[in-house]
Amino acid sequence: MKIVFSLFSAAVLPSMVSARIGDQLYSDKLKALLRDNMTHHEKMMVIKKLTWPECVSEHLTSFECKELIDYEILNLDRGVDVTLRSVIIPKRSEDQRWYNSVAIPLDDNDHVAGRDGDGMVYYDFVWHSAGSHASEEHDSNIPMVEVDPETLETVHVSGASLEGALAGTDSRPIAGGNYDPYAESTLEGQTKLAKALESEGVVQEGDRTIGPWDCSGMTGVDCCLMIKHEVRDIDNQDNAIQCYLDYKPGTTKYNQLQSASKVRIFETNDGYVSETPAVTQFYSVELVPPKNKGDEYLDLFYD
Repeated sequence: MKIVFSLFSAAVLPSMVSARIGDQLYSDKLKALLRDNMTHHEKMMVIKKLTWPECVSEHLTSFECKELIDYEILNLDRGVDVTLRSVIIPKRSEDQRWYNSVAIPLDDNDHVAGRDGDGMVYYDFVWHSAGSHASEEHDSNIPMVEVDPETLETVHVSGASLEGALAGTDSRPIAGGNYDPYAESTLEGQTKLAKALESEGVVQEGDRTIGPWDCSGMTGVDCCLMIKHEVRDIDNQDNAIQCYLDYKPGTTKYNQLQSASKVRIFETNDGYVSETPAVTQFYSVELVPPKNKGDEYLDLFYD
């Protein structure tokens, strides 16, 4: 059995854009692009439209780009699945809800690929420790959302305590994201985890850098166990360290898990669009990996 938790994949689906162009819902710039008086021939010409380069060329904000894409999908006779929607994927920042999660990219074998393909895992921010030990309640607040496919409502799932997971007495998941909970680490990975668990966890008040962690050969779950064992204190916002597991862009499993109902809009730090939003001819997402280190985009961090 496989866990497939697509965080916020349905939660961020926009409500249908039904307003006409004359309404004040749209900016003037967007109104110039959104045309509701197209002839039948003009509409047929956009049926094969698979990219929205105007989001970049017209310097649209991510929200304007989203409105443009959703409007064209819903109001033009494109002959496509009307559930196709766009979703904004922002860069990570400390003011996002799941800032306290370590992103752990996986390969097709459910072993840790790491950001650079070497199994190394990084936390993007400074850990602002409150100097208090994480409780079972802190551990259980994992970044996971189950989506009911019929109601599209999201349900938060309580995670396992670190002690229970290590003892094998708590069967709840230890991390959020997309992964196979039955995958096994290599012998090298198992040895790394065993050695890490022999060390005392750190509870140290004040700011400190945590990581990176060498998780090569380890499953995402084992990597997360190692990280949670090491970082045992809560931060100044009363949160424990958490993990989000997902397949690395470009892997077969990552491609398979992408919903055909999304066009991803990759957002810059200042709220504009960094890459041309696109779908393939089969209306699945065309993946655009980040160009620079530290520019990871994950569904998790859209809230």
